[in-house]
Amino acid sequence: MTKVGFVSLGCPKNLVDSEVMMGILAREGYELTPRADEAEILVVNTCSFIEAAQKESVDAILEMAEHKKFGAAKKLIVAGCLVERFRAQFSSKVPEVDAVVGTGKSSASWKPSKAICAWLPAQPPAFLYHDLTPRIVTTPKHAAYIKIAEGCDHPCTFCIIPELRGKFRSRRFESVVREAENLARAGARENHADRAGHDFVRRRPGFA
Repeated sequence: MTKVGFVSLGCPKNLVDSEVMMGILAREGYELTPRADEAEILVVNTCSFIEAAQKESVDAILEMAEHKKFGAAKKLIVAGCLVERFRAQFSSKVPEVDAVVGTGKSSASWKPSKAICAWLPAQPPAFLYHDLTPRIVTTPKHAAYIKIAEGCDHPCTFCIIPELRGKFRSRRFESVVREAENLARAGARENHADRAGHDFVRRRPGFA
């Protein structure tokens, strides 16, 4: 069974994306590991909202690349917002990376046997998960994030969210309620609804 490790950076939206990716991989039969040195595939879900976030993402990518030299890792996958912003540069400037997966694909069609180790073409981000999408919640048991909307239709000159996250799309009310009920049954008492995507939290929860 192939072992996969995750590093998730950036905002709560990114964390939910990582949890969905982990859920899909677990459903496909992959084993999630909290140890980078034993993971055969490493996934870094990146942030690119501000310059400091970009640096943190690059540092994490280079740190995980060391495990291809000295650990069990055979593949290094970079996902998320840094890919949407600098996709063209990865193949030439970061040769340690085996594949990139943007926000439009990172959760929508995660196919480990095919796409996970291939360079995927750019496309406008369009995916938004729902209550039946596999997800492994990594926050403390009493708390969880619920993504109810994604993207933005306002091309403000000071904000890069539309480029990184695509056009605005919203989940169905019933789907959000069902997810909240499912999380509550699992023990969550604090459900944080992430509406606009501008309330960024600098976090690095590590691996699954």
